[in-house]
Amino acid sequence: MTTIDTRPIDHASAWKGSDFESPDDFAFDLEPRHLDAFKTVVARAKRDGVGLQELGPRHVAMPEIEDDLIAIRDELMDGRGLIVLRGFPVETMSEADLGIVYWAIGTYFGRGVAQSPMGDRLGYVTDVSEPGKRERGYRSAMELRLHTDSDDIVGLMCIRQAKSGGMSRLTSSVAVHNEIAATRPDLLAPLYEGFHYHWFGEQPPGQGVVSDFKIPVFCREGGKLSACFLREFIDMGAAELGQPLSDLQVEALDYFETVANRDDIVLTYRLEPGWTSFINNYTVLHSRTGFEDWPEQDRRRLLFRLWLKADPPRPVHPNLRRYYGEDGMHVDGREHTYFEPERASA
Repeated sequence: MTTIDTRPIDHASAWKGSDFESPDDFAFDLEPRHLDAFKTVVARAKRDGVGLQELGPRHVAMPEIEDDLIAIRDELMDGRGLIVLRGFPVETMSEADLGIVYWAIGTYFGRGVAQSPMGDRLGYVTDVSEPGKRERGYRSAMELRLHTDSDDIVGLMCIRQAKSGGMSRLTSSVAVHNEIAATRPDLLAPLYEGFHYHWFGEQPPGQGVVSDFKIPVFCREGGKLSACFLREFIDMGAAELGQPLSDLQVEALDYFETVANRDDIVLTYRLEPGWTSFINNYTVLHSRTGFEDWPEQDRRRLLFRLWLKADPPRPVHPNLRRYYGEDGMHVDGREHTYFEPERASA
């Protein structure tokens, strides 16, 4: 049986939204020397005629700003677990060149993994949803509940924002654990035990519709607390299995979300064009409010996304690593990301 430590975790990652007055408190502003380094990376890639995923160490090397990038990585992996870089030239640099710059920065933090069965490693966060089709969250305009994504670090580069809405919301899962441990420690046990997850039709080979193993919401490995939380897939999994969650499990999940969304816990801000956020996926939950987009195609909301596997990775429960895979999501060649019940049951 897992021993649950309910003592408060005193660490920089246990921040609350009320700790910050504005994005200035967690932002890093780019300087001309950073932009010069980015231009050099793009020039090398064009000179050698290589695509984004063909970039090698010699293409992405930025020794002039390496100290800053290492410090940012340390903040993500061992500090507060969040940072926003501001000042990317989205109005003067092409989307293709911005993608190269973004990928190059990511190589200093980890290795980009597949974000869907399409095999996209640089994800395009934009609304491509169609009526009657259940689309993945990052490809829709709907509101997203607080959740985690995949692997160690998640990044979002804002190219264009929506006409309205689309606010970013972040919550420290470490702070949530502290609050639950202080007020309802009896609810920690089901969260540590974990849940079976629905694969949303994107299961890897050898897995059925629902994971045959449980993924813990909270785990402690190597002296570090980590979290994994996707309420929709937990509920879908229980429904698919015909095994309703117990009253205690539902209460624990509901209370987790209640605490995570509390006004003093959650951090809300707008990710503006030219801003790039990076978070530690194991210590920070994220969500987004729904949005209304511009009617013109060239003005529609667009963000680039990275899922990064760090080296060395954060120590986590083996079932979390199993759930996230060695190289992100299983790639099967499809050209869309909406839910197909027939594929889920295959």
